[in-house]
Amino acid sequence: MGYQIRNLFKMGKVSKATKKFQSKHLKDALEQRKKNKIEKKRREGRRGNKTEEEKKAKALTKEEQKMKKSSKDEVFRDMPVDEFFEKGIELPKENKKLKKKQAESKGDSSDESSSDEEGDINMDELSKNDPEFFKYLEENDKDLLDFAGSNPLDGVDDNEEEEDDNEEQQIDSDSDIEGKEEERKANQIELTHKLVKQWKTQLRESPSLKLIRNVVSAFKMAINLNRDEDTEEYKYAVTDEKAFQELMFIALKDLPAAVQKLVPYKETKGTRTLPSNKTVTKLSSIIKSHAAALLTFIADITNTESAALALHSVNSLMPYFISYRRILKELIKNIVEVWSTTKDVETQIATFAFLHSASKEFKKAILELVLKTTYSTFIKSCRRTNIRTMPLINFQKNSAAELFGIDEVVSYQVGFEYIRQLAIHLRNTINSTTKKTSKGNPAEAYKIVYNWQFCHSLDFWSRVLSFSCNPEKEGNHESPLRQLIYPLVQVTLGAARLIPTPQFFPLRFYLIRSMIRMSQNTAVFIPIYPLLSEILSSTAFTRNPKKSQNLVAFDFDHNIKCTAAYLGTRTYQEGLCEQFIDLVGEYLVLYSKSVAFPELATPVVISLRRYAKTSKNIKFNKQLLNIVEKLNQNIRLIEDKRS
Repeated sequence: MGYQIRNLFKMGKVSKATKKFQSKHLKDALEQRKKNKIEKKRREGRRGNKTEEEKKAKALTKEEQKMKKSSKDEVFRDMPVDEFFEKGIELPKENKKLKKKQAESKGDSSDESSSDEEGDINMDELSKNDPEFFKYLEENDKDLLDFAGSNPLDGVDDNEEEEDDNEEQQIDSDSDIEGKEEERKANQIELTHKLVKQWKTQLRESPSLKLIRNVVSAFKMAINLNRDEDTEEYKYAVTDEKAFQELMFIALKDLPAAVQKLVPYKETKGTRTLPSNKTVTKLSSIIKSHAAALLTFIADITNTESAALALHSVNSLMPYFISYRRILKELIKNIVEVWSTTKDVETQIATFAFLHSASKEFKKAILELVLKTTYSTFIKSCRRTNIRTMPLINFQKNSAAELFGIDEVVSYQVGFEYIRQLAIHLRNTINSTTKKTSKGNPAEAYKIVYNWQFCHSLDFWSRVLSFSCNPEKEGNHESPLRQLIYPLVQVTLGAARLIPTPQFFPLRFYLIRSMIRMSQNTAVFIPIYPLLSEILSSTAFTRNPKKSQNLVAFDFDHNIKCTAAYLGTRTYQEGLCEQFIDLVGEYLVLYSKSVAFPELATPVVISLRRYAKTSKNIKFNKQLLNIVEKLNQNIRLIEDKRS
């Protein structure tokens, strides 16, 4: 009803001021009005905060309250409500001069005052023509009578108003955006080759904070030039290819030198540190902004020259990056990513050299971060192993093993954690394959262990321990990492024996080689021959092989599982025989000069002779008997020396 009555007082053409109010303030005014009403009701609902009329009404008896309530309906007693509205309300005639004046007027104040005057005239006419209805409105809806401070369009539906607002605001916002874009383009500074050369000279001769800030801003724009980001937001723009290339060089080479010239580093015990002054504080914020562009540049490295420039720049600014942990993590992550994915050997060496030097200089700050990031990235990258990726994986193993040799105490903590994870995986796999109550599928459980990632991980830790626990390197000081040899050997032996079938003999050979390397470098005896002797009793040796149909020799170096096409074939059996002979020789040669060699080799001699008597493989038997003869010769030599 209030909405209909409000519409009765909408007069004349909508003014410019009203349109302006609609587009900018109407929505906020409506929301504020609703909040005011809610707040008013809340205040009135409090105890002891009632109006005088409510207090008087409460003091009346029930009969008096009913009589007062019925008196409100007297205005409609003579006729129905529908008939009352059909009769209508006589409104005053529109003032044509005033209307014309409103249409021609451009000022906001004249429109607002004229609309207020119309509202006052309408209410005066209503009070004269129908005093009873005016009295009813005065008692029940005072907001309708309060036209002095309200807009005549308040009665319009909120949804309709919001739709109109959205359309007009969209037009305004589009025009504003276009204007801002044109303004930004006009304000951008075009980078020329001459300007960049001027920057280069100033950086070398008289660097300043403002100049460094300008170079950082321009470098950030250039890095994001071919990306989806809006480069129009930047202060500079570049279209000249020579200027672009020159900017790359001064940002990566001359900028770090200028920073050090402006604020020289302090060096304590081989570690660079920053002095404490206001210039360093201001420079730190600029270098922090520069780090984002460096991260993007490192992620897009494609050649050795770019890698060398970027890594040199990062190394020069490392004292500033140390204080920003999040940026430091991202930098190390991106550099390690390049180390693990690039196919260029020189780039690999450059990234490793940076990681090694930075880890040695800032041990406390980044060494543990570098070790964990390096290991986790290596494990992810070695998922796919073949003849093409194996050289890269071996480089990663050897270089990462050197990183773990920087601080053996920190390396022990990291190594213990990861070797423990490998042991847990192995234990869970053994439990799931032996217990019927296990939740997982026993047939699939072995895949957690029998994969390249698990095997490479065991081989990697054998290299770490071989590098750090070498007696010649240790001297009189035992390495903390030596305590990890026993648990690693236990996990490796357990993994090798998990599935003792010919299909996984390539995996067993791979792990045996890891243990032979570790035993050789650490001078720790590892019982490896039992793993080899178990192969002789398998079906791959006891059964007659099938004829192989044009099969090439099986690649034991780049496979940990034999395919079905090779199982039971003569080609695979011959490959197993060659691997057995090689590994027995590699293992026994480790102890050929040991005083205990006769006692170690005697069980091997007995085992090989026993097998040769029952085997029908003439070629393999000759190879075994040849090994037995060599072992006996060495046994006699050691016994003669002992006596």
